Amino acid sequence: MKKIALAFLVILIAGVAQGTAIYDIQTGAFPEGDLATPCNVVVVATTDNGVFVAEAPYGEYNGIWVYTGSNEPHGMVAGDVVCICGEYKEYFDLSEIDIVSAGIYGSLIKVGTQAVPTPSLVTAAELAADGEPWESCAVTILDGMAVDEILDFGEWTAMALDGTSVRFDDIWYDYSTVMLDDCYDSATGIYYYTYGNFKLEAYADGIDVVDCSVASEDVTFGAVKALYR
Repeated sequence: MKKIALAFLVILIAGVAQGTAIYDIQTGAFPEGDLATPCNVVVVATTDNGVFVAEAPYGEYNGIWVYTGSNEPHGMVAGDVVCICGEYKEYFDLSEIDIVSAGIYGSLIKVGTQAVPTPSLVTAAELAADGEPWESCAVTILDGMAVDEILDFGEWTAMALDGTSVRFDDIWYDYSTVMLDDCYDSATGIYYYTYGNFKLEAYADGIDVVDCSVASEDVTFGAVKALYR
């Protein structure tokens, strides 16, 4: 019965262009609790229990987390183009599409492949001013930063040159390699919301660590900033 329902659903979704727009979900135009059906969206990152997907033009409000559960591997990789059916939820203030809670209608189906979209370029100050537009989106933070605090549970913070703090988490990045005063030229990953905070889930190779040691002498701010480039 489930296979029949899924087959029918694939036909239905394919005939409705893009299905539900991620933009509509993330901007509050789509009702919580309804079945959301984004289609022809691209997987940009994966975990064991879900995927992050994005729709063109791959900017503000164009990304979302899709929860698939941990009972069966979802089998998706970055670059897969998918059609989704799941219940739209605000899970502790994180917008998500929950395939499991959609029951027999829940599905994540690969319909093609494409190049993974380039992450959006943002500054730490832009994210600090309003993180909502970038929730679950792939971003590159352009600022030079230095690690100023190592927290528990795989998290740490880095201070940008303008004084803005960026919180990091370790879904993909090796937390054991993080050291106080490490300097970053930039950082790339998924901007995620969990446990009451926005944080950058940096990709495993998403942080450009640079040597920012400075000799004990008078230097200008411009010279220090140049060390991050």
